[in-house]
Amino acid sequence: MNSQKLIRRALVVWIIVCLLSSVLLYAEQIRRQFWERDREFTALFSAISAVLTQNESVLPLLNGDEDLTALRKKFPHILALEKTAGRALDAARVEPLRDDQYWLYNPWRQIRVRIDLRPLLAATHRFSHLTISLSAADAHPSSTAFWHWQRAFPQHTQPFTLTADAEPHWLQISWALFPLLFVGWAAIVAAGSGVLWQRLQRQNAEQRAWYYQHARLNTLGEITAGIVHEINQPLTAAQTWIQGAQRQLAQENPQAVGHALGAALIQTQRIGELLARFREHVVQEKVTLSEIDLAQCWQHVVNLLEHERKSEHITVSHAFTADAATVLADRLWLEQVLHNLLSNAIQAQQENARGWVHITSQRKNRVIEIIMTDGGAGFSPEALEKAFMPFYSGREKGIGLGMTLTESLMMRMNGTIALANTPEGGAQIVLQLEPGNGAAHG
Repeated sequence: MNSQKLIRRALVVWIIVCLLSSVLLYAEQIRRQFWERDREFTALFSAISAVLTQNESVLPLLNGDEDLTALRKKFPHILALEKTAGRALDAARVEPLRDDQYWLYNPWRQIRVRIDLRPLLAATHRFSHLTISLSAADAHPSSTAFWHWQRAFPQHTQPFTLTADAEPHWLQISWALFPLLFVGWAAIVAAGSGVLWQRLQRQNAEQRAWYYQHARLNTLGEITAGIVHEINQPLTAAQTWIQGAQRQLAQENPQAVGHALGAALIQTQRIGELLARFREHVVQEKVTLSEIDLAQCWQHVVNLLEHERKSEHITVSHAFTADAATVLADRLWLEQVLHNLLSNAIQAQQENARGWVHITSQRKNRVIEIIMTDGGAGFSPEALEKAFMPFYSGREKGIGLGMTLTESLMMRMNGTIALANTPEGGAQIVLQLEPGNGAAHG
């Protein structure tokens, strides 16, 4: 084989490889444009999804009396907060308005908030078309664009769809790479193709790994303060019981060790139940109510708070009348309500040498009234007015969600809760629930 033939073959190979490499390089740059738009779409979807999640998390905690200015400092997408009247529980949760605004209803609280998603969509982007479909009538028709994205949000009360279109910028690529590519292939025709291909494959793998990692991070939401509040009490109690078991083990008291470990196990089981039911509470799923024996439920709560009650020298008593001994409720939710109230009563009497809590029940008209009183200082005028407002707490280190969640659980069980003070000055809390005369649905 002469040199001219070798040169001709090398030239043919070089031309073919350069053409193929040029096509691959061009396609790669267009593909990168797609991934940039795709990441932009994913980031925008995550930002809007976080706002929708905030709406579903905050709305159950509102009662309609919050200061709108203070509320918008934390949630600027809320434009208005209004009370409603007589809205059916199965009515539509979303009422679309104009310009990506809508009303979001909470029929359990009879309130609604006006949400504005325009600022999120008005941000700088490189899509030829971008919209949120708030209803089926607003759905984006079939697109003729080169690239099209459409993704539904997972929030069940706000089942919106985000759609976007984009066109590639065919000429906005880096043309300076092509001469360098030709020069490189002239030097290494055979080995260069394998090296470049491996390099491109490695870059693609790294880019995909980064993308999926980014997507996973975006799906991680912040745990709400409410679940932290509910889990903190049984977790603290379990730690206390385990520490007590260690002390009793050192003192060679096996009976007390078994009792303490059993109590700690009950507290950890309660955490699991709270996590399962908290999800039901947040997504507003239907719950089946059943007949609950007040004496058994109350005794279980007293046992859960045994250590706190004894350490603060609190005496607990009850007097449930025969015709008001069962109520229609969810067992775990009613335990949560009584647990929060009893824990608050114990904490309110830390300065008392001998505190007490007394609970009674009576049938009144067509409901069962559960009345809890204590020997503490009672509620302040401010607490009587704001106790059920989110993030209000009468204690310095309080989170301010315990009473809000308590009221929300009572409403989910078709009940009510009211606060007052006794003539002697202690706190008085009145719960009203339906009598236990059969199962119902909340």
